[in-house]
Amino acid sequence: MIGKYIKLYVEIQSANLRSRMAYPLNFVIGVLSITFLGLSFILVSWVITQKVPIINGWGTYELIFMTSLWRTTHGIFVALFVQVWWLDSLIRGGEFDRYLVRPLNPMFSFATHSIQIYGFGDMLAGIIGLAISMGHIPGWTLGKIAYLLVLVISGAAIEWSLQMLIGCIVFWTLQGGAMRHILDLLLAQFTRFPLSVYNGGLQVLLTFILPVAFISYYPSYFFFGDRSSIPFSPVLMYLTPIVALLLVLITYYVWKKGLDVYKGAGT
Repeated sequence: MIGKYIKLYVEIQSANLRSRMAYPLNFVIGVLSITFLGLSFILVSWVITQKVPIINGWGTYELIFMTSLWRTTHGIFVALFVQVWWLDSLIRGGEFDRYLVRPLNPMFSFATHSIQIYGFGDMLAGIIGLAISMGHIPGWTLGKIAYLLVLVISGAAIEWSLQMLIGCIVFWTLQGGAMRHILDLLLAQFTRFPLSVYNGGLQVLLTFILPVAFISYYPSYFFFGDRSSIPFSPVLMYLTPIVALLLVLITYYVWKKGLDVYKGAGT
């Protein structure tokens, strides 16, 4: 059954991608423009560390690695799952009902809504940043590279889960945009610098309540030599895949509860 869904997902998203590539020049310009924008954010880390070489124990390439890891996972989310941003408008417009009448799992059907080319630009910028920083961080092995791929997928799953959990509020309220903007702000602002530069309240918030720090901050320590400044416990740098799995399960449960109370926008 899982294999069938994976095959179907690839076929549908391939069709979505072909439709977005119908105008090749527009596709290339869209991807490259977001790539340059993403690289500019990564470049900020380099610029800052030219003035302040070490930020709470993090040097230039450690910061670039962390920022690029988030940029890569964010690109996967934007490319494949960004339709959660439009869940409230789909429900209010009555378009969401079409996912409920198809002979497929509604969450799966919703996940194949579209593909966003801008996500590929973010992914490309992130991969370039990772490649540059990895060349300055010693100790890489095939096992570490394979684990990095696991962390990228896990980070994308964490962002998808957080966005979906906030998006599911719309099943009860028909509105969820304000909360999503807060989450977007947290993701944009607090994935650029080490969590340890912020106060204890923010560290608790971004670790245990909205676990944004598990997308790129904690897992980055796995590849660094100095792990003495990890907040709370060094064990946290190993927990990203577990946090991702738990959040995905919680998200699916909340989604199912939301569908149970959903009665359409017109009632």
